[in-house]
Amino acid sequence: MSRTVYVVPHCHWDREWYQPHELFRWRLVQMIDELLDHMEQHPEYRCFNLDGQSIVIDDYLDLRPENEGRLRALIESGRIVIGPWWVQPDEFLPSGESHIRSFQKGIRFAERLGGSLRVGHCADQFGHIAQMPQLMKQLGLTSACLWRGVSDAIPGWSFWWEAPDGTRLPVLYLRNSYSSGWRLPKEPEDLLERVHRQERDLAEGLPAVFMNGTDHSRMEPHVPAALAAAKDRGYDFKLATLGEYEAAVFVAGIDEVVHHGEMRSPDRSNVLVGVLSARMNIKQRDFEVSGWLEKYAEPLELLNYLHHGPDGTPALRHAWRTLLENSPHDSICGCSVDQTHKEMFPRYDRAEQLARQVAKESMWQIAGRTSVPAPGGLAVFRPVANATAVLRANVPQDWTGNAELELPDGQRVPFAVEREERGEVLVHQKDLSPWQALRHLDFLREQRYDNHNIEAMEWELDGRHLKVTTTVGPDLTVVDEEVVRHEVRQIAANDLADTAEIMVRKSARAEIVAVLPPTDCVGAQVLIPHDSGEGDDPNQPADQVPDLQNEFYEITLKKGGKLFIRDWHHDVEIVNAAALVSEGDRGDEYNADILPDGLVGGWTVVSADYGKTHQALVLAAALEVPGGLNKKRAARREKRDTVVGAIMEVTLHKGLPRIDFKLTIENNARDHRLRVLFPLPFATETAITENQFHVAERSLTPPPWNGTSPEQPPTTFPQKTFAAFEGEDVGLAVFNKGLQEGEVVRDKKGRQAYALTLLRCVGWLSRPDLVSRRGGAGPTISTEDSQMQGTHTFEFSLTTYRGDWRSANIQAMAHSFAYPPLAWATNEHDGSLGLDVPLATITPGVVPTAMTRSDVDGAPVIRVYNATGEPAETSVSVPWAGPGAGLCDLMEEHVETLTPAGPWRFPLRPWEIASVRFGRS
Repeated sequence: MSRTVYVVPHCHWDREWYQPHELFRWRLVQMIDELLDHMEQHPEYRCFNLDGQSIVIDDYLDLRPENEGRLRALIESGRIVIGPWWVQPDEFLPSGESHIRSFQKGIRFAERLGGSLRVGHCADQFGHIAQMPQLMKQLGLTSACLWRGVSDAIPGWSFWWEAPDGTRLPVLYLRNSYSSGWRLPKEPEDLLERVHRQERDLAEGLPAVFMNGTDHSRMEPHVPAALAAAKDRGYDFKLATLGEYEAAVFVAGIDEVVHHGEMRSPDRSNVLVGVLSARMNIKQRDFEVSGWLEKYAEPLELLNYLHHGPDGTPALRHAWRTLLENSPHDSICGCSVDQTHKEMFPRYDRAEQLARQVAKESMWQIAGRTSVPAPGGLAVFRPVANATAVLRANVPQDWTGNAELELPDGQRVPFAVEREERGEVLVHQKDLSPWQALRHLDFLREQRYDNHNIEAMEWELDGRHLKVTTTVGPDLTVVDEEVVRHEVRQIAANDLADTAEIMVRKSARAEIVAVLPPTDCVGAQVLIPHDSGEGDDPNQPADQVPDLQNEFYEITLKKGGKLFIRDWHHDVEIVNAAALVSEGDRGDEYNADILPDGLVGGWTVVSADYGKTHQALVLAAALEVPGGLNKKRAARREKRDTVVGAIMEVTLHKGLPRIDFKLTIENNARDHRLRVLFPLPFATETAITENQFHVAERSLTPPPWNGTSPEQPPTTFPQKTFAAFEGEDVGLAVFNKGLQEGEVVRDKKGRQAYALTLLRCVGWLSRPDLVSRRGGAGPTISTEDSQMQGTHTFEFSLTTYRGDWRSANIQAMAHSFAYPPLAWATNEHDGSLGLDVPLATITPGVVPTAMTRSDVDGAPVIRVYNATGEPAETSVSVPWAGPGAGLCDLMEEHVETLTPAGPWRFPLRPWEIASVRFGRS
C-alpha cells in the first residue's frame, strides 16, 4: 500500500528579525509578486499557504494596493491560504488576551478577503502554553499544527493535546519541522530518498507531510513537475494545503496519545528558553502597555459606554493593532538585531498614548455624571476586586489640610502626603481690552489648554477692570466653558469694563498615598477628602530596631548588608532577602550560558521614612564585577573593574501584608545575568506560577537530557504576575511587573532560593559556541544593545502565608500589586450618579481577563476563567447591563442564553474560559 505524501507549499514570514521590518516587507512584496504571477499562469501550482498570520497580507497590500483583487481571487478559490493568527506571537510572553485578539483579528481579516485557515498553525513559536487547545477550540479551529516543544514521549506524527480544563484538540505534529520539504529535489531518486529518510516513527498507511518552505522562502516552481516525475514510485504525492493534510489525518485517525498542558521540551527542537529574559525592557513595556489596554482603558470605556458616553473603541482597536505588531516571537523575545528592537518602542508608546487617553476621557465622562460634594473628590478606578490596594494620586495642594479619604460606604482611610509642588503662572497678559480677553477664551476648547486639562475658569470685575483666570492641571473637573464665555461676552458687549487682563496658572499639586480596603467589584468610586480632627501621628524614630515594621512584618538590615524579614503572624523568617547576584553569561539572545562565578552584593542604608500610611527604607549597593568576558569567552575577566550600582526602596504599608521593592540598577557591566534572590524558609519540590489563563504547578526537577538534543532541558520557568512556593504549610510568593523569568536555585548546603531575573546582558543575536545549546539558533550577528547598559528600574513584591495560594488570595493580591487603582481629582458638581459606579461583580476565584466591547458590533463582552480549582457556579453581575445576555465563544458567536435578570449564573469547569456578551440598558 503506497503512502500519500502531502507536499504543502508555504513560507514562514518573520516580519522583523535579523533585518528590520521594512527590509523584510520589501522582500515580502517581491515574494508575493512572484507568487501571484506564477499561480495565475500555472494552475498546476494549485496552492500556497502564506504562513499562519494574516498581517503579512496587510503588509503587502500597503505597498501593493492595486493587487488586492488578484489576491482576493486566489484566496476565495482556496489556492492561497491565510490566517488564522493576525501575528504569530510568542506564546509565553504576551498576555493571554493578546492571543485571543490576534486570532480574532486574523480570522476576521482573512474571512473578509475570502476565507481563513481553520488549522491553528504555530510554525515556529518557542513552545506552547497549556491553554492553547481551549483557546483554539473556542475560536472554531479544528486542530493545532506545530513543531517546537514536543517531547520524546510523543511517538508519532499526531496526538491529542489537553488543556487544563479538559478540552482536547488534535495536533498535526510537524515531526521534521516546518522546513521538511524545502528545496525539494527535482530528481525522482533524490526526492524518494528524502521522503524515505523522513518517514521515521510514521506508521504504515498514515499520510506524511512535507512542508515545502522555510523562513522567508520563495515558492519553488518546479515542485508540481518533480512530484509528477516521482509518480507510481511507492508514494502518492499531492500538492496540498494544510487543511487538506488535516482532513487526511482525521480520516486515518489521530494517534491515541494525550499530552497534558504546556510544551517546553527541547528533546526534538530548541525551545530557546533564554528569550524569557533577553532585552528585559521589552518585556516590561509589553506588560505596561497591555495592562493599560486590558485593565484600565477597555473596562473604563465599557463602563462609560454603559452610561451612554462617547465611543472610544476606534482608538482602542488601533492601539491593539499597534501592540500586536510587537508580539511575534522574534520581536517580543528580544532575539533580533538592535534596529528591529529600537523600532518596537515607538509602537509601544503609540499604543500606550491611546490607551491612557481613552482611560482618561472615559473616567472624565463617568466622574462628570457623579454628584460630588465640596470640596471635590478623587475619582478612582479599581481594576482588581477582592484585594487591598495601594492608591497613589495627584491632588490639589489644598487637600493637604485633610488627613483622610471617605469611601462611598462611609469608611474612612488615612492618606499621607509624599510630595508637594507649587503652582505656576503660565501666562499673564495685562493692558488688554475686554474683547481681547474674550478672544483668549474663544481659543480654549474641549476643556483643554495646550497639553493641560482646564480645571477652572473664572472672571471678576474690579471696578471697570476685568480679570479672567484659567486654572489648568491634571484634574478631571466639570467646567461650563460656554457659560464663562457668554458672561465675558456680555461684559464686553455692554461696556461694563474698560480694561482686562488674563492669567493662565498651573495648579499647585500634592502626591498622596493611601491603602484602600478590598472592594467586591471592578468599577469606579469617588472618594471625598476629610479632616480627621486628630493630630498627625508622631513619626517613628529613625533609630528604631527593626528598621521597618507594620502589623505583619518587621524588616532589619543585618551585618554584612543582609536584609532580614520576619513575618510574625505566620512565624516565617527570611535571611538575606532580595540579595543582588551577578553571574557571567557567555550566551546569546536565545539562551543563557551561565558561568559558575556568582558575585553577591550587600546593602547599606541610605535613608528611612516613617510616614502615616507607610514606612520606607532606601538601600544602596555597589556590586564590583568584571567588565565582561575574557578574549576566549571562557570566563569573565579576572579584574573586578566595573561597578553595578543599585538603589532599592523597600516599603511596608499599614494594613497590607506584603513588602514592596523598587530597584533601580545602573548597569555598566557586560556579559552577565543579574538577579535578586529570595531564600525559601522551607524545602519545596514545585513552583506555582501564573501563566495565560492558568496557574501551573511545576516540578523543580528538570527532565533528564535525552543525550541527543542540542539544547539542555530548561531550569528557568515562565511566569506572569506571580510565582509562589509552598512547604511545611508555609508559602512565599513574589509578585512582579513584567519580569517573566524565574528559577529555584540551591546553595552548596542544598538550601533553596527563588531567583527573579532582572537583566540578562549578552552581545550576540546567536553564537555557535555555547555549552547550554549546541550550534547556532540564528545568524551570528553582534547586538550591542542587548548588553543592556544604562539605568533600569524593576518593581516586585513579597508576601508570606499559611495554607495554599488559593486560600491566601495570592492571585488577587498579585493583580492588585501589578494593576493598582487609577485616580484623578475632580471638583464639586451635581450629577445623576452616586459616588459608587460599579462595572462588574464576579465570583471570587473566577478571574476576569477582559471587560471590553466587540470589534464587530460594539457589544459588551466580559471574559473570565475559573481559577478556584473546583467546578464553580459562577456569578457575573453588571448593574447597567441591558437584555440579551448570553455565553459566546471566543469569536463572539452565541453559545447559550443566560437568564434575563442578573446576576448571570453559569457553571465552569476548573480553568474553563467563558465569555459573556450582553447589551446595555
